Amino acid sequence: MTRNQRRLGLILAALAVSAGIYGLWWNGAANAAQAELERWIEARRAAGFEIAHDGISKSGFPMRIELAVANARAAKGGRKPFSWQGPPEIQVEIRSLAPLQLILNAGGRHVLEQDGKSIAASFGKASIGLTEGAFGPEALHAEIEDAAAEGIWTEPLLLGRLTLDLARRFDMAPDDLQTPSASLSLGFEQLTLPPEVNPFLNSAVARLSARLSLKGPLPEALKAEPLRTWSEAGGILDVLNFHLDWAPLTLDGDGALALDGYLLPIAPFGLRAKGVFEAVDALEGRGLVPPENALLVKMALAVLAQEPPDPATGLMRLPLTLQGRDLFLGAARIHRLPMPPWVEE
Repeated sequence: MTRNQRRLGLILAALAVSAGIYGLWWNGAANAAQAELERWIEARRAAGFEIAHDGISKSGFPMRIELAVANARAAKGGRKPFSWQGPPEIQVEIRSLAPLQLILNAGGRHVLEQDGKSIAASFGKASIGLTEGAFGPEALHAEIEDAAAEGIWTEPLLLGRLTLDLARRFDMAPDDLQTPSASLSLGFEQLTLPPEVNPFLNSAVARLSARLSLKGPLPEALKAEPLRTWSEAGGILDVLNFHLDWAPLTLDGDGALALDGYLLPIAPFGLRAKGVFEAVDALEGRGLVPPENALLVKMALAVLAQEPPDPATGLMRLPLTLQGRDLFLGAARIHRLPMPPWVEE
């Protein structure tokens, strides 16, 4: 045997040993992941949930670990019993090079039922980013399509698509008011409202989306004391990239929300609106604005706007402010909102 042949044999032997070691590691990691999932299921059962499935299988070697749960379903009794039925298979994927990134493939129909009411939806892939040693996810992305809520109103509420992106930081300095401690992006598409919701314009909302960015320490709950701590630390909630397409009205804008000493909101918004006068006509047609007041409403909007409508695009700039419970358009109070629940404590 020549020297090159011996060298090649040693390399192949080393590769075989490495592959064997990696195979043992993968098998151990896959078993540990399955055991962790089974522990989570047992913890939910101990909390009173009835959880069943038709088996958990492992696959994905060598670059990822995939746990497939067949025909998962859950239920719970008590004062408000409910049941949930998942699709034929739900997959949890863990990649070897990114062990703190979980990918949930729950494609298929999910049905949640309670007291004769049901919500059915199709899920796309969801991804969950974890931080070692932290409680809860650092990032979350989820997509829901073709959702329907039935039994709540005389007609179902339908949603074509929902996208959600959540991110939060666990390494924030307490006095850092520049870096967002949490952010949330939400997008609704093709939302069809039932008659009981009494839509102002029509039943079809083409799109509603916004991005929320929280600065200051993340409140533990929407209750008085956590919100007071957040507010006194200088906390602000930025509302960015707000967009509403609800024919004939289109709104775009940005704003910010803070709390005063009574924990009431202070929220100035700058809105760019298109189709405002057409929206007044639509409200008049639905009987929500009396015919004798429609012209006065249009004149008031023109006066309160920061500038006349753009002749080319029809865009108007409308200053909208929430001060306590009062909603102002320019200097005119147009609505009074209910007291926030955390103030009623």
